[in-house]
Amino acid sequence: MIRITSIILTGSLQYSPVYKTHSCAFGKECEKKGYSVKYLFSKAYEWMLPEEIKEKSIFIGNSTNKISMLKAYLSPECRNKLKEAFNKNHPDYVYLHNYNFLNHHIAHLCKQYGAKLIYHVHEPYVRNKKAHGNTSHYTLYLFEYMQSLLLAKTDVAIVSSDIASQLFDERFPSFKGRKIKVPLMYEDLAETIIEGKKRQHITFVGPPVPAKGPQTFLAIVESAARKKLDFSFILISRKKITDPQYFNKSNLKIFHKNRISDEEFGGIIQESYIVLTPYKRETQSSVVLVSYMYGTPVVSSKIGGLPEFVSHKKTGYLLDNDASIDEWIEGINYIKENFLYISTNCRKYFIDNFSGKNWQKYINDILV
Repeated sequence: MIRITSIILTGSLQYSPVYKTHSCAFGKECEKKGYSVKYLFSKAYEWMLPEEIKEKSIFIGNSTNKISMLKAYLSPECRNKLKEAFNKNHPDYVYLHNYNFLNHHIAHLCKQYGAKLIYHVHEPYVRNKKAHGNTSHYTLYLFEYMQSLLLAKTDVAIVSSDIASQLFDERFPSFKGRKIKVPLMYEDLAETIIEGKKRQHITFVGPPVPAKGPQTFLAIVESAARKKLDFSFILISRKKITDPQYFNKSNLKIFHKNRISDEEFGGIIQESYIVLTPYKRETQSSVVLVSYMYGTPVVSSKIGGLPEFVSHKKTGYLLDNDASIDEWIEGINYIKENFLYISTNCRKYFIDNFSGKNWQKYINDILV
């Protein structure tokens, strides 16, 4: 019997909420082209998935951090469930986001069952590892080594920015598969933007890890307070913040929940007139692109891949790495004064380039 419909397994076995929307955007667009789609997710994603996605999902492990990732990899139950998923579905393609040790087992199963492995390489190589702090600095070396082993078994590698493509070639010059550049794609969760909703926040999306430039953010908050500027700041974080310097600012609120739904996150971004990204290192930024989804401009450092996505004075405001805090405030004021024009540009830029429907431009090239 000849099977006419190709079957795709897609998803992420390492919990990080943004990968849910990448996976679902891809899956929904593939279904429009006639593919049969099933999702592979860590159990940690289950709470945020709509029922129609849950019904098509296979939950493997409960990876949320390095320890739980290792437990999942060593678990016979997880390996058996993956084997069962391949036995039952006989996929033609497997598209994975985010690194997990179990990805290596999936790569082995792909070879065994004749499926093509597609791996979205979000972080090919980190040159400035010290920007991540002392602990993460060392674990990045291990991550890059393990990722190189996975790529040796990968048929198609996806990168999503020019700088990511360059870093991929620098770190993996002997890659034997196909490398394709595809923009990050998202479900359009802001199709029903509420017109006229009050924009009141300047937002920083945490957690405030060193690479995100939290000290610059705090300096902006403190300067605005000293100058009695009418700025109201909010920091969003899924990880609990205990550092007291974030709690003694009258113009700064902390929004913390372990589980922040798409609706809650989108609501805060839609009530923001600026999102700050004073990053020290970034290949591409989901924070920037999700902000654009809601028509929210960014004030951003001019570093890594960010200038590829932030158009100065059109979708945001770019600042040099050595910019003063006064220059950051000047950027904030520029956005405030030109908000309607820049906000419209942001939403249009998202729809034209990063909304899930744009997958239709690339699916045929990937699934060959």
